[in-house]
Amino acid sequence: MKHIRLIFTAILLFSISLAYSQDFKIEGEVIGEADGLPIPGVTVFIKGTTHGTVTNLHGKYSILLTEADKGKVLVFNHIGMINQEHTIGDRTTLNVSMASELEELEEVTVIGYSSTSKKLLTSSLQSVDSETLQDLPVATLDAALAGQASGVQINSNSGTPGSALSVRVRGVGSVNAANQPLYVIDGIPVITENSSQVSFSGQTISALSDLSPSDIESIRILKDGTEASIYGARGANGVVEIITKRGASGKTKITFNAFGGVQQVYKRLDLLNKQQWFDYKNDQLGIEKYTQEYIDNFEHDTDWQNEIFQNAPIASYDLSLQGGGEKTSFYLSGSYFDQKGVVKGSGYDRSNLRANIDHHFSDKIKMGTSLQFGMSENNRIEGDQSLNAPLPNALSLPAIYPVYNEDGSYNEDGPYANPVAIANESINKAYTYRGLGNAYLDIAIINDLTFRTQVGFDYYNLREHSYDPVNTRQGASYNGLGFSANNTSINSTINATLQYVKTINDHRFDVMAGFSSESYENRSNYIRAQNFSRPEFEYITSASEIIEADSYGLDRGLNSFFTKINYSYANKYIFAFSARRDGSSKFGTNNRYGTFPSASVAWRIVEENFMKDISAISDFKIRGSYGLTGNDAIGDFRYQALYSSGADYNGQPGISPTQLPNEDLKWETVKQANFGIDLGLWGNRFTMTTDIYQKMTTDMLLSRPLPPTSGFSSVISNIGEMKNQGIEVLLSYEIFRKKDFNWKTSLNVSTYRNEVLKLYNGQPIDNIGRGNNRIEEGEPISIFYGYKVLGVDSSTGDLVFKDVNGDGEITSDDRTKIGNPHPDFYGGFTNTLNYKNFDLSIFFQYSVGNDIYNGTRVYLESMKGEDNQTTAILDRWRQPGDITDIPRATANDPNNNNRASSRFVEDGSYIRLKNVTLGYTLPRVLTKKAFIERMRVYVSGQNLFTLTNYSGMDPEVNYAGDDGVRMGTDFFTYPNARVFTAGLNVSF
Repeated sequence: MKHIRLIFTAILLFSISLAYSQDFKIEGEVIGEADGLPIPGVTVFIKGTTHGTVTNLHGKYSILLTEADKGKVLVFNHIGMINQEHTIGDRTTLNVSMASELEELEEVTVIGYSSTSKKLLTSSLQSVDSETLQDLPVATLDAALAGQASGVQINSNSGTPGSALSVRVRGVGSVNAANQPLYVIDGIPVITENSSQVSFSGQTISALSDLSPSDIESIRILKDGTEASIYGARGANGVVEIITKRGASGKTKITFNAFGGVQQVYKRLDLLNKQQWFDYKNDQLGIEKYTQEYIDNFEHDTDWQNEIFQNAPIASYDLSLQGGGEKTSFYLSGSYFDQKGVVKGSGYDRSNLRANIDHHFSDKIKMGTSLQFGMSENNRIEGDQSLNAPLPNALSLPAIYPVYNEDGSYNEDGPYANPVAIANESINKAYTYRGLGNAYLDIAIINDLTFRTQVGFDYYNLREHSYDPVNTRQGASYNGLGFSANNTSINSTINATLQYVKTINDHRFDVMAGFSSESYENRSNYIRAQNFSRPEFEYITSASEIIEADSYGLDRGLNSFFTKINYSYANKYIFAFSARRDGSSKFGTNNRYGTFPSASVAWRIVEENFMKDISAISDFKIRGSYGLTGNDAIGDFRYQALYSSGADYNGQPGISPTQLPNEDLKWETVKQANFGIDLGLWGNRFTMTTDIYQKMTTDMLLSRPLPPTSGFSSVISNIGEMKNQGIEVLLSYEIFRKKDFNWKTSLNVSTYRNEVLKLYNGQPIDNIGRGNNRIEEGEPISIFYGYKVLGVDSSTGDLVFKDVNGDGEITSDDRTKIGNPHPDFYGGFTNTLNYKNFDLSIFFQYSVGNDIYNGTRVYLESMKGEDNQTTAILDRWRQPGDITDIPRATANDPNNNNRASSRFVEDGSYIRLKNVTLGYTLPRVLTKKAFIERMRVYVSGQNLFTLTNYSGMDPEVNYAGDDGVRMGTDFFTYPNARVFTAGLNVSF
């Protein structure tokens, strides 16, 4: 906490000191001589000094000057352009047209503690800007990225409001360590893990949900080892760098954005009604227990899906102020997001405030701060694999049970708890409070040499409150059941870098060295109680019996040293090298520090003389890289001998061993090679980016089995290897480029192949999760493993399973690979059209070749027990000679027809119309009278339709959330909703 207080004090002092004065300023616009388009990233400075600025995305600049500067010269410099020099004099406006020296380079992009031109990159980098994100009605920034970037696979897993998504950069790379990328906001790594202590069966809470997408200027995804290696021990799964919006000099711009709409379930399961249920039960029992007269007179025929699903509202509002003077610029914003769930009882709302301030104290000193404060409330419901969950119970309860009894109380006669009672009466709330901020100081020590230091913090508090009253089945069994949990995490960061950039004729050198230190603190407590005095008293203090209590504390740290060296000659031969050395408290003294280097090279062939006469080619670059990154995302102190205290030794406190030590434990290491081509034709009207890569994960952190005589079942060790390799293609083409009509299309296609190369003694890891996933050498991670179904025996109605080993019996030895959750390829397809004041965006997301294990069907097509069934069983085998793929109904099922088998593995391929937005911008002549700079109205639809052969409610599914091992399984999972919204963008 001492470090946090120091950081808060530093940020407060930075913020208070941001006051400014001015003598006079020059402002203007810098455009290209050839095309008249604005040039971002032009350095504007007083000759012989370091006092200057940089043009923004619109080529605009503004620089503060004094009376003494009037006789000096203003220099305009941009890589690949001829320098411009102008005497300052008495002018206040200076517009400049710059001619190409070799070729105009694109805007500067900030990556890995430094910045460079995109065309001088030697690595695989994907960017997504704010314009792409602004019209998507999503709650989280990772949801907005889905389908937008090649090589990045993002699955919603479920439609649960505020839940975690799976983000995989170039595939799954680990078994026991995390597979999510590292997220860095304005240079500071942030907390992203699920901190929930109250289990909701796969419906996890992501700390990313507390960050507002409306504040994002751009997102950069570092995919290969070249750039990710600068983040060392945490870059193995890629890095997502997020840049928030900042101020700009000039008139203060006020922007208001809002959208509102409705969500609905676009697909439901076809379940048996009362007539079909009683017919099925008669068939199952082999007698006519329920006559037609009984069925006709039976009064209840409940559609439980109608009872639990709802059309749910969604709304978002954000207001921002952006502006500043010559010395100080600011961006201030506030936002509110509210989403009710399509399953009753669920919902999520979030409020955020942000302040980004930058200030030039002098020619050589610049300071700034970024502060965000937010809070959210998540109304949670039990998830997929629970007997106390609204959706699974609504799908499983037969239609013959009513919602209410005659006296108005909830009917609990069915085999499962009444889902409406759970949705209406159970209280499951999660409250988060988030503070995220940083402050930086830039000092130009001498020409071309800059020192930067940055301090940051991420405060995350999750408070959970859960209560089941006696009018729910679970609450009744405990006379009221309550949970209370609190989890607080604080991550503080200090960075310091020294960067030297020098251009000598055609040679450009960029050298950076730095240091980083992170400190993480976590404190949590948890209480479970029962026997509440009255149903209205929902808090733990009203319980008469505490049945479980726990508290926990953790401190860990990470110290790092890093360097990056870039060199280019004539903008065509480019070399880069980086290295980072990390020391982590997660590992013992034998391997506390790890080194992660990378090297890359690029050749901009378009700059060669032999290309000058080929006017059609506007950009042509080939690049290659090789780098090492690490993964330390395992439990803390796994290298140590751990003990559990509080053990009961004849009523006395004591301790007992819980973990064996392994001082040789170290990082998983990912070795990644990448080869890429960047091509632009006809003035970059057509562009193509292609990457081929191979990722090798070595020293995988796995649990090694131990003999029972050791007293422990396993110890974690570095014993596994895995490989991912694939191809990524990003195509973009401006089909029409007219004054009143523009049409641009882009397509990204990614493919990867995963293979587990090495496990401990070659032993597979089996029976993982509801989908019976399996990890074995020579196969992709988490294949589906079970029995192969050959068909239904027309004489008996039982399934026929393949006798794999040919011994004449069906045993566990006959299990085999029955499916693969990994797609053959995936990606997105976008079309953007502009006609006069109209704009239209159409975005498709797709995945092809992946399998889904439909665990819902294991119960809803079992044809035994008391679960309701889908109408697929109407085609079941009924008598000898029937030809069908649905086995017979039976009360005891001696053949175990619903065992884990290929019967429940389905093709999960889909193409989804992810988003359609139609907008209209009102003419300026109409809005200027109301002092409105721009007003746009739009309508949007999300998840409008999905083409798939999958029989479940949603093919974009995984019951275990973002788990990297329990993959590709649907088990009564909350579906993604179809969303219709209307919105407004206004700026003043």
